[in-house]
Amino acid sequence: MNNKCISYLLLTLCSLSSWLHSQSVNLDSFNKIQALNIQKCAVVQVNATWNYANRAKVEKLSNLCFVGEIDLNNKDIGAVIQKEWNIKVVPTIIIFKEGKEVMRYEPGISMRFDQDEVFNKIKQQIK
Repeated sequence: MNNKCISYLLLTLCSLSSWLHSQSVNLDSFNKIQALNIQKCAVVQVNATWNYANRAKVEKLSNLCFVGEIDLNNKDIGAVIQKEWNIKVVPTIIIFKEGKEVMRYEPGISMRFDQDEVFNKIKQQIK
């Protein structure tokens, strides 16, 4: 292998590694959502496909806590989650500790968060 190939291979492996350590789980079934009960700590963002541009990058919190995302446009779970969790605006970020909601963040009329401010509050709540 030449140096160019080795450099490309190393860059690809590093990119994959960082992706694996900074992702959130798509909670697309009731079984996955029920599994939140066994997590010591979970940050869940509830959003809708049409509002994807305004999502917070919650995967950045994956080194602190389990991180998941729910799409209200999911026909199997969306309407039930919206009603059961009393989701009024998207995106909504909910922090769970051992399956119990301890904090909720909802954006204003802009339907977008000041991500740094919200993440700092979440980090304080998780500790």
